[in-house]
Amino acid sequence: MNSLPYQTIPVTCPNCRFRFAAPVMTIIDVGQRPEAKALFLSGQVNIAACPQCGNAGMLNTPLVYHDPDKELLLTYVPPELGLAEMEQQRIVGELTNRVISALPAEKRKGYLLRPKSYLRLEAMIKDILEADGITQEMLDTQRARAELLERLLRADGEQARRAIAQANDAQIDYEFLDLLALNIDLAQRSQQPAVASDLLMLREQVMGWTTLGQELNAREEAIASLGLSPDGDRREITREGLLDKLIEAATQGGAARTVKVETMVTLARPAIDYVFYQQLTERIAAAEQAGNREQAEALTTLRQNILDMTARLDEEARQAAEEATEFLQQAVESDDPQAFIRANIHQVDSLFMRILTANLQAAERAGQTTAVEQLGKVSDAVTALVLENQPPEIQLINQLLSAEYPEGTLALLQENRQKINDQLLEVMRLVAEDLGKNGRDETAERMTQVQEQARGLMDSQGPVKF
Repeated sequence: MNSLPYQTIPVTCPNCRFRFAAPVMTIIDVGQRPEAKALFLSGQVNIAACPQCGNAGMLNTPLVYHDPDKELLLTYVPPELGLAEMEQQRIVGELTNRVISALPAEKRKGYLLRPKSYLRLEAMIKDILEADGITQEMLDTQRARAELLERLLRADGEQARRAIAQANDAQIDYEFLDLLALNIDLAQRSQQPAVASDLLMLREQVMGWTTLGQELNAREEAIASLGLSPDGDRREITREGLLDKLIEAATQGGAARTVKVETMVTLARPAIDYVFYQQLTERIAAAEQAGNREQAEALTTLRQNILDMTARLDEEARQAAEEATEFLQQAVESDDPQAFIRANIHQVDSLFMRILTANLQAAERAGQTTAVEQLGKVSDAVTALVLENQPPEIQLINQLLSAEYPEGTLALLQENRQKINDQLLEVMRLVAEDLGKNGRDETAERMTQVQEQARGLMDSQGPVKF
């Protein structure tokens, strides 16, 4: 990834008047560097701290923002600089010319000649977000979540914090938990252990105090009770064992009961078949024969609930399969499958890939040459886009796994020697571990061997291992 386009300028601290040099970014071109957009919108560009007094804040500097996909060319000159109109036009003209000059001739369009200027940076950011489909209402909602998080953190004691959380139960949703997780990650990355510890404690408290937190805890308990990992990694479970777990969950009180039963039914849907219902019916009959009417009624209610849940799940699966099949047909019939897939990449999921693979295999078995060719183009387009959007480390690892070991992998590592670091080695280790868990032992071993090659190259004193 290219480094961001910073330049160094002299700065005078507004607090102590000390002069120092600071890096600033005057052009944010998300077409050239997409990562700069997130940094800009989160307020992480053009921030400087005085080395003498420690005063920190955003620097007042002219800025040009360019998004070629949305045809945005926006300019901002801080009024605080007190620049004359001619000087402002000169600076903006110079920056926009640099943007235009960096573009190929075929990508230079009319909007580049009509940049929109702003007197307030907040107004520019608002227009950028609106171009992404983020409305003022959404911004206000996000701001309210941030304010709620701040109130919870500033609460005087656990009792006050709990009162705030429960009074705002409806506002503590998935997006709020995402915001909390983001703040935890930022605190850990910026090496603020005290802040991270307080945020982690808040998350644990919120999970126990709120409706959503209790539901999520109930789901985790249901997953664990089935012997599954949090990511749904399946382990063997008998129908009778599943039935025992469902009956146990159904006897619990509160909202956790429904959540646990729904979670188990969703995860173990393949095990809920005729034999499963037969076993459940036998238990109902046994309870009736024993004169335990209450238990028989509870089991009968559970059976009906499971029937309703599986019917809903099956209907949702059927509709999803129909939509994925229709999408595949549209891709096959398109003049440019790659452009079509790129424009609709959000519809490419594991279900679509299973249907694509099944259709391709069926066409191959039937000897349908035309269909194989058309489906192959769609498959190639998806593969190319997936590889294109993978992180650089994963792209390199895929290339290494496709190369001949040891000569081919060593040559590829030497070509990419500047990319070999501790992070890449850790990703390699995780990939090898994941491959092993999925029964691909041979490929996992190859990944480990390549990792050792990379480690040898990174260590200037160590030998390259074959």
